[in-house]
Amino acid sequence: MAGSLAGKAALVTGAARGQGRAIALALAEAGADVAICDVGAAAVETVGYALGGPLGEVAESIEAYGRRALAMACDVRSAEQVDAFVAATLEAFGRVDIVINNAGILTGGVPAHELDESMWTTMIDVNLTGAWRVIRAAVPHMIARGQGGRIVNIASVAGHVGTPGYAHYCASKHGVMGLTRAMAGELAPQGITVNALCPGLVDTPMVAAATDDVAAARGISVEEAYELQLTPHLIKEKITSEQSAAAVMYLVSEAARVVTGSALMIDAGWSAT
Repeated sequence: MAGSLAGKAALVTGAARGQGRAIALALAEAGADVAICDVGAAAVETVGYALGGPLGEVAESIEAYGRRALAMACDVRSAEQVDAFVAATLEAFGRVDIVINNAGILTGGVPAHELDESMWTTMIDVNLTGAWRVIRAAVPHMIARGQGGRIVNIASVAGHVGTPGYAHYCASKHGVMGLTRAMAGELAPQGITVNALCPGLVDTPMVAAATDDVAAARGISVEEAYELQLTPHLIKEKITSEQSAAAVMYLVSEAARVVTGSALMIDAGWSAT
C-alpha cells in the first residue's frame, strides 16, 4: 500500500506501543501524515500495569518514512485534552482524513457483581466514551471538508461474545460496536465510513500484563495462562500487532470505500464457536 495514502492525514490514539504503534507506522508507510497520542505517564487508578509511555520513538519512525508526525500526551477521559489533540492535528496538517480509536485498557478476573464502581466507570470512560470523544471532536471537520473519511474503532472479539470475569471490558467493547453501527448510518451520506476491528488475543504489553494477572490468580505459569486464554481460538496463535495494522489498512483503503458499519474479525476463529 506504499503511497496509497499520500496527501492524507491520520490520527491514532494509544499509539505509544502495541497495536497503536503498528497502525501509526503502517499509515506512515502508506504515505499519510500521522498525529499520535497516548496517556503517557498519567496514572489510571484501576489499572495495575504500566501504560503507554513516551511517543518520541514512534514519531521518529513516522518521520523516517518521510511523513510529518505530531505527538501529544492525551488522556481520552478528558474532553479538553481530546479537543486539544484534534485541534493540534488540524493546525499541523490542515485536515483529518482517518481516525483510529485505539486507546484502551484491559482489566479483569472479577465477576461483574464484585466490580467496584471505579473499575466499571473507568473502563467505560476509556474504552467507549473516550472513542466517542475523539469522534465528536474530529467528525465536524471531516464533514465540513466534504471529502469523506475513514473511522476505525478498535473493538474486540469481546464486543461479540461474553467473557466471564471481564464483564466491564465486554460491555465497553459491545458499546463500541453499537457506536460504530449507529455512526455508520449517520455519516454515510457524508462519505465517511465507520468500522470496527475486532481482534482476539493480541500479543501486546497490555495483554501480557493481563496474562500475568491470570497466572498469579490461578497459581499457574505465564505460559499456561496464555494457553488457557487461547482456548477459544480455533487457530492456537496470538495475533500480532502487525496483523491488526494490516486489517486496519484495508479498512482505510480505497478498496473498502463501500464497507461501513462492519466488524472485521481477526480473532483466530474465536467468534465462530
